[in-house]
Formats: sequence, C-alpha cells, structure tokens
Amino acid sequence: MGNHPIHLMNKDRSKTIIESWERSKKYKVSPNLSHVPLTLSADAIQNIQEKNSLYHSFETVYNRMEKELDDKYALGLADHEGRMIGVRMKGKLYDQLGSINFYPGGDWHETNAGTNAIGTALVTEKTVTIKSSDHYCSAWQSFSCAGAPIRHPLKGNILGVLDLTCSSEYFHNNSSLLTIAMVEGIQAEILFNIHHKHQVLRRKFVQNVQRIEHDWLLLIDLEGEIIEQNHLKQPFDYVWKSSFDWINYVLKWKGRENNRWHECPLPFLHGHPQGKVQPVSENHQVIGFIVQLPKKTTIQKRESLFSSREKSQYFDGVIGKGKEFQSLLQKVEKIASSNIPVLLTGESGTGKEVISRHIHRLSTKKKQPFIAFNCSSLNHELAASELFGYAPGSFTGGLKEGKKGLFETADGGVLFLDEIGDLPLSIQPMLLRVLQEKEVVRIGEYKPRKINVRLITATNKDLMKMIEEGSFREDLYYRLSVVNLVIPPLRDRKDDIELLIKYFLQLNESNVDMAFSQEAIEILKQYHWPGNIRELKNVVDYAVLFVEKGQNRIDVDHLPDYLQKIPPQLPTNQVEETVHHETKNERELIIKMLKKTNYNLTKAAKMIGFSRGTLYNRLKKYDISY
Repeated sequence: MGNHPIHLMNKDRSKTIIESWERSKKYKVSPNLSHVPLTLSADAIQNIQEKNSLYHSFETVYNRMEKELDDKYALGLADHEGRMIGVRMKGKLYDQLGSINFYPGGDWHETNAGTNAIGTALVTEKTVTIKSSDHYCSAWQSFSCAGAPIRHPLKGNILGVLDLTCSSEYFHNNSSLLTIAMVEGIQAEILFNIHHKHQVLRRKFVQNVQRIEHDWLLLIDLEGEIIEQNHLKQPFDYVWKSSFDWINYVLKWKGRENNRWHECPLPFLHGHPQGKVQPVSENHQVIGFIVQLPKKTTIQKRESLFSSREKSQYFDGVIGKGKEFQSLLQKVEKIASSNIPVLLTGESGTGKEVISRHIHRLSTKKKQPFIAFNCSSLNHELAASELFGYAPGSFTGGLKEGKKGLFETADGGVLFLDEIGDLPLSIQPMLLRVLQEKEVVRIGEYKPRKINVRLITATNKDLMKMIEEGSFREDLYYRLSVVNLVIPPLRDRKDDIELLIKYFLQLNESNVDMAFSQEAIEILKQYHWPGNIRELKNVVDYAVLFVEKGQNRIDVDHLPDYLQKIPPQLPTNQVEETVHHETKNERELIIKMLKKTNYNLTKAAKMIGFSRGTLYNRLKKYDISY
C-alpha cells in the first residue's frame, strides 16, 4: 500500500472517494495507521451516555430494530466531531473492531482516520458507502461501512453520524438504505423528545405567567433557544436572542435546586433587583429554564443611546437609514396590514427573519402568534408532521394524542418559513393546497381544519431557476410571491454600516462607551461583505475582544487581518482594483479559516459569518479544494 500515491488510484473509484483520499493525504494521515486515537475519557463517555439526547435516541431506535439486525453488523454512533459515543456489536466483531478503537472514545474524523464512513460523511455532509479498499488506511480495509449524517430535525445542523459496519464479504449494497432508515428514526425520536420537553416547559411557564404579571418572563430550552415569552412591549425574541449567549449562561444554573427561583446577575441589566432564573426539570433532569427580568432596567438605559428616529428601528431590530433600505421599509408598511403572502429574497445574513418579524409587528396580527420555521434539511415525514401535524398513532414514537402542526399553532397570526427553496418537492403540493383552501389536514386524518394564517416565506436561492430545473413548483411560487420583497445586501447599504456598528456595540452593555475610529469605519465601508450583516456583527465582536482594557476606541489594528489590508480611502479610478483586492482577501480568509478548523466546513463558515451553502459556493468560485 505504501504512501498511497493519489495518481495510482483506481480510476473506477467515485469522486467522493478520490477527493477524500486527497484530503487524507493533505491531513498527513498515515496509510499504515493501526488504530485511531482515543480522544474521550471514560468519565466523558459516561456523562454523554447519561445525558446526551442523540445517544438516547440512538438507543431507543436500536432497541426497536435489534431483532431485524444481523449479528454480522456493528452499529456505531459518532458525535458532530467524529468521536464515537456509542456502539452496538457482538461476537468476533467486538474484538476485530475493538482493535482499531471502533468503540466509544475513538476519533474517526477524516483528519485522524482518513477515508471512512464516519469522517467522510461529516466532511461531505451526505450519506457515503466506503467499501474495503476505499478506506485510506490499510487496517480498516477488511471492513466495509455505510455512514449517514444525523441532523437536528428543526435546525438542520449535523449532530452526528450513524455508521453500519461489517466484514467486507457480508456487506450488502442496500446497507446505506438501512442506515438512512435508522437515521430517520433517530431524527424522529429527537423531534418527539424536543416536543415533549417543550410541552413540559410550557406548562411550567404558564403557571409562572399567571402568578408573575409585572415582569418579563422568558422560557429557554437547553439549546439556548427562547421558546416562549410573556406579553412584552419590546421584541426580546430578537434583541436578546441575537445579543446574549443564553446557552452558556443558563447551563451554569443546572446544578442549582430545580423548580425554585435563584437570583442571577445578568450583564445587560442595570438597577435592582437583578434577574432571576428557575431551572425546570423532568425525571430529575434539567430540561430548560425560566428567566425573570425586571421591567424598568435595560430598555430605558438603551433608549438614551439612540435618537427618536433610531429607537423604533432599534427595538424592531430593523436598522437602516439608507435610501434603498428605507424604500424597502416603506413597502413593508404598505403591505403589513394585509393578509397576502410575502416572499423575502436575499443573500444569507441580510436579515430576512428580522424583516418578517417587523411585518408581523406592524400588522393587525401583532398580538397573535409569530411562528418561525426553517425548511432546510428535512425529509418528507418530518416536514409534513411539523407543518401539518398528525393524528394519534400516525408515527412510531409520536405523541399518543397526536400533534398540532405549525399552521394550526400559528392560527390567527403569522407563519414564517425560512429556506423555502429547500422544502421537499413532495411537500410542495400539500402546502399549495393549504394556501388555496385555507385549511389543513393532519397526517393520518381526513378532517380539514380551517386556519387563518398569514404566510411569509424567505429564500436565498433563485426559485425561477429551480422551477426550470424541476425542483420547485411554479404554481406554488406564484402563490407565495404575491408580494416579493428583495432584501439588499450590506455592500449596497454602505450608509447603514455606521448605524449597524453602533447597534451591535450597544447590544452588549460592557461595550456601551466604545466607538470605532473614522478610519476603521471607512475601511468597513470599503469592504464588500459577502457574509452581510451577520459577518459585520462578527467583525464588531472580534474587534471588541482586542481592545486593551480601559480603552474605548476601536482602531484599524483591532480589525481582523483581512480587513486591515484594505486601504481606508480610494480614488474612484481604483474601485475596480479594490474589488480584485477584496476578492483576493476573501479567498485568503477562507483558506485561513479552513486550516484553523482542520477543514471543518461548518466551523469555518460560522467563523467567517457565512452559511454552509454560501461557503460551498465560495469554495467553488475560488477553486479551493477541501
């Protein structure tokens, strides 16, 4: 086997395998590796297996299907970093696979193990089949395996990978189908658990809302998501969700006595009393938190920082005074009071959900629910059950009493469907019927239920092109886009950059007296912002970190390296040269972040301020191998 010279690879191998071998060589993985490293301690593994919802869902699905699985197969569960956290295997396989550390603690990311089902599925973010000699390392070549990513059923991010492995002689071509079926079962189980915990949390929340009338209450799950709030005058769902790291904050209170209030200092609160937090538990496990915020504190402090013109924009999270953005807001005001569907189009990071919430708050439905849902990375069953609900007994592992769908939950209010271009084609006619008939039928039922919902959708894709390709229905497009609002990219909103910087600084009270120098602002105005507003916020947060203690001025040398290379002022005849310069800088930034994250695309995209899709497009544009 030697050093696996890439040019000597069998030409019949798939593109996925060839590219994975090239990455493995770049990672300097030894083809003669005898076993993968162990990167999780026994205590860490025990803690994960006791508390990790992914592992519990894996166990539940395995127990259901155990009788259908042949003893010749091993099932491995890895987390989002490729570290194994669970395994099910018997007999000889236990010894054979154990010798290469195919058990909890083993790190099977491509950077450590070369081409393999777990690591390659993580990098490509798709189901892969790796047969015998497709493996980069000789020690794994007596096995064949199929690996499928497990995604969060609501957010779409990868939680881990399920791997089905056996000796190559027993491997069937339909092994990947079995793996996918089990992954779908795990995702359905995770979704069921999320809904169950949210129901328990909401019951506890309602009890507190009835007793506490004068303060703000937020209901937060273990992922840091604000899932309920009482009648707020200001949109805390946007302001606090975008400005405060709830997940790391509330987890500090997991060890406190459950179902009791505890005093808690919150960095954005001024005055007394301070906030309070109450851990909510089920079966002695914390499943979320209720946070109580005293009303007359931060809002008054923040209001003094903005002019009267800026206040209304600030509290809606709608920041912009430029001509193009104000033109958009004028259109929003005109259509807000109607009930017609709205399609928001724009690049990733431009603030489509913020605009949708602004429409809701300006409408006659402002006191009714606003429900947001991301359509990406869902299969038919999950999308159908989420949108339309299901009758009792419709799904294995589903709620006994059935479940309302999002259309019913949003009845009387607004339903916002983000990434509508990713909605499975099989679901699109069902959505079209709901829009036409203004009624919804739960999965497993025949009884239509009348609904009154305003639908707002959003996408960063070219839906007309998708229609031509046959991946999006033309009749649905015209139903959704009665009003089509285009959200301008940040590069076309240079006049808004200063106001946005000011806004992001004030989101964190510790930055209240900070300001960017004029030279730094000019550099930010020159940049073309491929990550849009999301990237700008990342830059502001980055710059604040590098300001010396006691200083309140943010200068050019506090900006990320790729921005420091941009000249602050340019003659008009150098604009074309600047675009080329910025493109070069962006390519260098992407390469730098890829190396920094060991070519983990999800982490690199987050650090740059891109979505995963935007990063993929840039990799192709700049011909960057990964």
